[in-house]
Amino acid sequence: MSKVDLKLIIAMARSYNQLFSTLERHFQEMGLNGSEFGVLECLYHKGEQPVQKVAEKILVTSGTITYVIDKLQKKGLVVRKRCDKDKRIYYVHLTDEGYSLMCQLFPKHEAYLEELFSELPEIWKCQLIENLVDLQNAIK
Repeated sequence: MSKVDLKLIIAMARSYNQLFSTLERHFQEMGLNGSEFGVLECLYHKGEQPVQKVAEKILVTSGTITYVIDKLQKKGLVVRKRCDKDKRIYYVHLTDEGYSLMCQLFPKHEAYLEELFSELPEIWKCQLIENLVDLQNAIK
C-alpha cells in the first residue's frame, strides 16, 4: 500500500466519523437517531416500501431494521403490514403522525445540511460526488 493510499483511507475514515457524529447530534435534537431518521426520510420520499428495501436504502442489516421499525411503530410514526400476495414480505409506511413530523423535520434537515456544507463551493461538491462514485466503482 502506498503512503497516498493509506492517507486516503485515514482521511475518508476521519471525514466519515466526523460527519456522522455531527449528524447524529442533529438527529438527537429532533428526538431521533440516524437510523430512525433514515427510515422516516426513505418513507417520506418513496412512500410505502418493503422492510428489506428500506434496510438496503439506509444501509442497515435486517436485524437492525426490525429493531428500528419496532421503535418507530411504538412512537406511532410508522405501521408495518403483511403483503397480501407474499406473506413473507412486510411493508412499512408512515402514519399520518409520521408524515406530519417529516413535513416539519425534513425542511429543517435540508437547511441544516445547507449550512453544514455552506463553505464548500458547489462545483467542488459536485466533483466530490463524482469522485466518490468513481471510488465506489473502483473498489467493487
